[in-house]
This record gives sequence, C-alpha cells and structure tokens, in this order.
Amino acid sequence: MPYSVTYDTETDCIYVSVQGKLNLSLLDSIAAEVARCIVEHGCRRILNDLRQATPTASVSDIYNMPKHALAAGVDRAVKRALLINEPFSTFRFLETVFINQGNIVQLFNNVDDAKRWLFDEKANS
Repeated sequence: MPYSVTYDTETDCIYVSVQGKLNLSLLDSIAAEVARCIVEHGCRRILNDLRQATPTASVSDIYNMPKHALAAGVDRAVKRALLINEPFSTFRFLETVFINQGNIVQLFNNVDDAKRWLFDEKANS
C-alpha cells in the first residue's frame, strides 16, 4: 500500500505516511481513512509525512484536492502539517491551494518543527 494512516492515543494525532505519486485518486483513499480516524477519535491534528512522495504534476488535481478532502469528511478546521524533504514548488503550490480554500495547512522540512506547530494551540495558520 502506498500510504499508511495511524492514530496515536498518546499525542492525539493522526499520522499519515505517503510513498510514491500523490495524486487525486490516492488522496481520495487517504482522506476517507483519515476521516474515519477523525470521527472515531475526535482528533483535529494530522502530520502528513510526504518525504517519500512525489506530488502530481496535474494542476487541476492539486486544485481539487481540498474539495476532495472536504467531501471525504476532512473539514477545513483540521490542522495539517505537511512534512517534506525540501521546498518543492509543487508542494508549495499544494499548500497555497489548501490555505486559499480555508484550510489550516503548513509545510515543514523538520519533524520537530511540524509537531511543535501542530500542538501549539495558538498557531492556526
């Protein structure tokens, strides 16, 4: 499977790890599983590890990803840290699209910084 979704009871955080091509079809599968975790655990924080993922080159797929996540049950108020290896322009575009559509999302190159932001109640953007 090119991804995993786990919930950590100690940190009250959903951890998503993605390998390979991140496209709209894969996002639909991931979002459905994440939405189940949100409902089951009432969790509002997600750490998306995209360090082994390659973003789709399709601008329309990227533009539609927030709508698909919302349709699957991942609402805009869920705080999402996107962990990447380096600031790829496509990931920066993905972050901008999510933010412009009212989501709380931020890119990080360091897992500790991502966790600090996720658990900071004052950091909402």
